[in-house]
Amino acid sequence: MRHFKRGMFPLLLFVICLIFAGCGTWVRHGGYVVTDARGKAVSFAKEPKKILTDSLHLDETVLTLVPASRLAGVYYLAAEPGISFIAEETKALPRFRQYTVESVAKSGADVFFASTWSDPLLVQKVEEMGIPVFVCHGPVTVAEVEENVRLMGLVLHQEAVGRKVIRTMENELNQIEAVVGQQQGNKPVGILLSLMSRYGGSGSLYDELAARGGWVNGLAKSGLKNGMEISREAVLAARPDFILTSQPYAEEKDAYEALQQRFFADPAYAGLQGHVRIVALPDRYVYDASPQLVYGIKKMANAAYGKELFPPEPEELLKGY
Repeated sequence: MRHFKRGMFPLLLFVICLIFAGCGTWVRHGGYVVTDARGKAVSFAKEPKKILTDSLHLDETVLTLVPASRLAGVYYLAAEPGISFIAEETKALPRFRQYTVESVAKSGADVFFASTWSDPLLVQKVEEMGIPVFVCHGPVTVAEVEENVRLMGLVLHQEAVGRKVIRTMENELNQIEAVVGQQQGNKPVGILLSLMSRYGGSGSLYDELAARGGWVNGLAKSGLKNGMEISREAVLAARPDFILTSQPYAEEKDAYEALQQRFFADPAYAGLQGHVRIVALPDRYVYDASPQLVYGIKKMANAAYGKELFPPEPEELLKGY
């Protein structure tokens, strides 16, 4: 028996080597695996050099970790300063309005960052082409925004840079908390009037931004959850101090004007006229889902309180490099 065991050992070792040969090859050449927001382990033979994402919030997050030269292109709204924090930085890059299997392939990207908001069929088709697809969070919390930074940092071998970005975010959030904590009296109540009529209730990223900025999200106060349609009953039950709307970029100008005209023409809201402040901010302050959301919290807090809690500042990318 001892001779049998001794003779089997080299054979077992050989079989184990065969089983792990594929894995061992790419590990020896610098390959690695990162688990994405789906819980899927995504393999990389080497660090990606050309990056493509399918959305503005992911483009902005990538650019806190690496320079714009690493991007194969950006979402088309990156060029619009009313909604983007990276208009200047990405002005020379190709722009993508529609993401298709063909456009992703032509981009030359060796990683495609998508999110849980992305088209699952597109994700599947790009994966079938052999391009690594890494799915991040479609964030509904600040913690998920920070987790996207951490995950992208792992994929791009920028772990230390990612940690620096998160520390910067946390420092900004702590400063906001300190300023907001000094405010006296009742917290102002605000209603978000948006083209996305099902966005902004409890469970949305906006709801957390409101809490961090020290005002009450009127939609959540009225019992609306994210994904529920805004209603007259919810607006009136909130008894808002202000209504937050958008300074639309060119493409949405007509739609926003029509929305506001319909809203204020509704007889149910006649009692709000003259008693509720109307505040319009560029979209980038209300809907951003990247580390730059700290600027949005400050701007919305100023709007909510009707005074300058946070003075103007250079709104630079929260780069960690």
